[in-house]
Amino acid sequence: MITYKPFLSNSVCSNLLAYSIILTFLFLFLNTAISQEKDFVIESDCNLCQDEKGRALLEYIKAENLKTIRDNCITSEPIYVYFEREFVGFGKGQQRKLNDALRSILSNWTITQCVKKETTETDDFETPKETNIFDPLTYIPRRIAANWSFRTTLTNQTRYLSSLDYYVNPYFQAFGGDPLGIPIAYGAGAGLTVGFGTPYTGPLETDFVKGGLHLLIFDIAVTSRVKEFVLKYSSNRNVENTRNTWIGNWNNLYTPHLGMEIAIEIPLLKVSYFSVLDSGQEYDPPVIVINEETGQPMKNNIVRSQYFGFELRTPNIIFYNSTRAKFYFAKHFGEYHLGYTGREMKIDDFIFDFRLDMTFPGKRDFQILTELYLASPWTGFANKAFGFGPSIRLGKTPSNNFGLISAFVNARIKIGDFFDKNLY
Repeated sequence: MITYKPFLSNSVCSNLLAYSIILTFLFLFLNTAISQEKDFVIESDCNLCQDEKGRALLEYIKAENLKTIRDNCITSEPIYVYFEREFVGFGKGQQRKLNDALRSILSNWTITQCVKKETTETDDFETPKETNIFDPLTYIPRRIAANWSFRTTLTNQTRYLSSLDYYVNPYFQAFGGDPLGIPIAYGAGAGLTVGFGTPYTGPLETDFVKGGLHLLIFDIAVTSRVKEFVLKYSSNRNVENTRNTWIGNWNNLYTPHLGMEIAIEIPLLKVSYFSVLDSGQEYDPPVIVINEETGQPMKNNIVRSQYFGFELRTPNIIFYNSTRAKFYFAKHFGEYHLGYTGREMKIDDFIFDFRLDMTFPGKRDFQILTELYLASPWTGFANKAFGFGPSIRLGKTPSNNFGLISAFVNARIKIGDFFDKNLY
């Protein structure tokens, strides 16, 4: 009778079985240890600058350009942390695998007052949500309402603007808007100012230009005109001109060949005086555009005398995250204006400039000027350095109704890295 010895002895089999059980137990134990962290949500409006882990997450978000932070510290959207599924959702479709760097930061998370209960399937931002047919119409108003922001200080602000430096403005605008203010000596209010157009005009609306010196609270400027900044002059004679489709040549502001403007400027108020030095009116008077219904000339404001003016404004406000925003009521060249201007406003990830000015009837007819600039998204100095967009004027037309006066493109560019007036 032939007998066969087993390939492995019973003792060896027993040892292998024991090793298998031990390895299985270790695998389950380690897997449980790795996944023992519970899923959680870091809610919006959480200040990540509170402790070391929060600051580490903040640096990761900035390095990955995930765009969920406002004011350099505050989360603008919930951050979903999934340990078992090994990914992190940062909102706006941005998600990252739970790599070693994120696991080190998010394990044993310490800012507990910002943490929501353990996530469920309904918390998953990828889960489809119920919608209705009106969502496309209501989306923009809902996002505007959700980003509502009106305050007077930033979270990291330590000092306020000195009235001596209110004129400082690093942005040069092609047509109209606040003049460029280049500081020479901070705190002493010493610098240069340059403006193409007035703070209340848009493209091809006026020929006004100025350049001056700012010292303490005083601004002294010499003014002139660039005739090419309006559509057309009449070449030494008054010429009746028909209406134009996109660029109107009426309801404009025409300034003298040479003038002088003196102003006292503090954050709440600007008071100014303007005087004509050389009118130059014998050369190239403005074109006359006739109202097709009444036969009367359309109005223009031709500046040929002395004027006192003012601007009453709300300084140092932060409106939709803009650090240079103001509401104002002003009188300039005998005209009254009411409006708002805001630079680098932000709704979600959309950065833009917005300007709205209403000119009351008087020397000119009532008109509304509105501008919207899209800001540049690049990093470093280039971030928000350039903006451009449509500029539209609405008012009385030669058809004797309310309509389009002009539609053009305006632009602004950042020419220097001057201080942010709200952080100085």
